[in-house]
Amino acid sequence: MKIALTNKPEMKFLSLLKQFITNPWIGALASLAIIIPSLYIILDDVTVLRKEYILLIISFPIYLKSLKKIFDEILDTPDDTLN
Repeated sequence: MKIALTNKPEMKFLSLLKQFITNPWIGALASLAIIIPSLYIILDDVTVLRKEYILLIISFPIYLKSLKKIFDEILDTPDDTLN
């Protein structure tokens, strides 16, 4: 009996999806894509309770977490690799 060490397409897709989800730049861009339109809708009439308030409550911490990851990566890299 032989064990084949092949990369199945499903496993490759899952690893790419994991890299995509854990990328802090994607998190920052996605949360900004939610925050900016929500602010435009909310500022149209502030007195009305809208679903955009919930979107802001969810997306703003994601944005801050992504920025923290990005700045931590920048600060943790040695100065040699920045050139």
